Amino acid sequence: MKLIRFITFCCVTLALITTALAQEYDAGPLLPPAEASKRLTYEQALETVAYTLGVQATLWGMQFVKDGAAIRQWGTPLPEGMKRQPFDPIPRGYHFFSLPTAILTPELRVLETPNTETIYPIAIIDLDNTEPLVVVHPDHKGRYFRTSVWDGYGEARTISDKQDGSHPKPYLIAPLHWQGDVPEGMNVIRIRSRLVVLGGHVGVYGKDGLPKAVEIMKGYKLIPLSHWGKSNEEAAPLDQAKVIHPLIRPDKSVPKELVFFEMLGETMKDIYEFQPDERAFVRQLKRIGITRRDGFHYEELDSAVIRGLKRAALDGQSIIEHKAQRIAPQQPGGTWMVPGDFTSQADWLFRAAVGWKYVWADLNSEVLYPQLRVDADGQPLAGRHSYTLHFAKGEHPQARFWRISMYDLAGFFIRNPLNRAGIGNMGETLDLNDDGSLTIYIQNESPGKAKETNWLPAPKEGFFLMLRMYQPEERMYSGDYIVPPVVRE
Repeated sequence: MKLIRFITFCCVTLALITTALAQEYDAGPLLPPAEASKRLTYEQALETVAYTLGVQATLWGMQFVKDGAAIRQWGTPLPEGMKRQPFDPIPRGYHFFSLPTAILTPELRVLETPNTETIYPIAIIDLDNTEPLVVVHPDHKGRYFRTSVWDGYGEARTISDKQDGSHPKPYLIAPLHWQGDVPEGMNVIRIRSRLVVLGGHVGVYGKDGLPKAVEIMKGYKLIPLSHWGKSNEEAAPLDQAKVIHPLIRPDKSVPKELVFFEMLGETMKDIYEFQPDERAFVRQLKRIGITRRDGFHYEELDSAVIRGLKRAALDGQSIIEHKAQRIAPQQPGGTWMVPGDFTSQADWLFRAAVGWKYVWADLNSEVLYPQLRVDADGQPLAGRHSYTLHFAKGEHPQARFWRISMYDLAGFFIRNPLNRAGIGNMGETLDLNDDGSLTIYIQNESPGKAKETNWLPAPKEGFFLMLRMYQPEERMYSGDYIVPPVVRE
């Protein structure tokens, strides 16, 4: 008993001494507890916690939401009675490649910043409703091709002639947790999410190249692993309505300002395994009503948390838009905006900005997309002016293939007398100057018959240009090559 009394005495004495020292201790920039509690009420503290966590959730999860929304849109069949257009590359289903038979035109205002030098075979895979699938590419016979493999994170893996040769080995698409055997001679891509997009590009060389590209695309196949080497029967198409859960649950009534978090909760269910450094953050989302298993439970939140989340969703999107406007910096000493690696996963804000603006991106070793919106004097490009773009001999765009595409300010093709949406070395043979240099004429009216081979027609209003550089040279990464400016005449 005496021992217990002694221990109690020591503990009380130590507590009193500690309290006294704390009162005399100068905490520097830290507020005294009493003052700190007066700054915010408990309700305000709850709202602020929800706000800060909600902003971070918006940055962290924007890629999931954009990916999930795009896939569900692309996997939805056309309404009954609506005819599929020949240039439409959207699969509108799962487990098969789309087979467009025409290049995109100004009439199709669905895909922003399209191109006319490649044709797109696209497929969507739902790994919850299939065994691992084998991706088969035919022999492209030297023709340019690239198939990007995107998961829910936006992580890009590539099957391409640069990496795999003109006739690549088969690739197995399997979930991250799959433990089966990979057949000999087959590559494997392990996927972190349930839904996967295969975005193909097959080169179209001039007007006569389209039939050959379409014929090659017929060899694109998805074969269940159990069929491989036996029947080689292709995967059966999947009906999205029967298996894919919607992004907004029909039995939930969520305020418009909070719909993002409902969509985030549903797309989180499509991720098999979060990145290791994100798992602690995912657990924190329970504070704002989000779990991977159950999604978003708005009805369980108190009013302070709801107020914080309503502000967070809006401010998070504003933050992402500002970042998206700046992810492709202007080249030092130049006028073109040249992106770096758009496939980074570690920076949540950067990942969100790429998803917000593009949904998915490619490896910059495969393709670069410099953009131009101003002339050499820094003035916005407009069709009421005439411009030239001059490449010195030996300084043409540093890539295996390149093409400059013309877009209106909304990012779509324009109608013009030549029916020409772009110009480069993939679909045309351009006229060189006597000294080996190249001049491209960018204007609304014809520069004259003698120069029309090198004419890129512009609209009368504002426009911007995109220079696609397929398999760019290292000079583009190192900054040793500066894309020349567009000069107003």
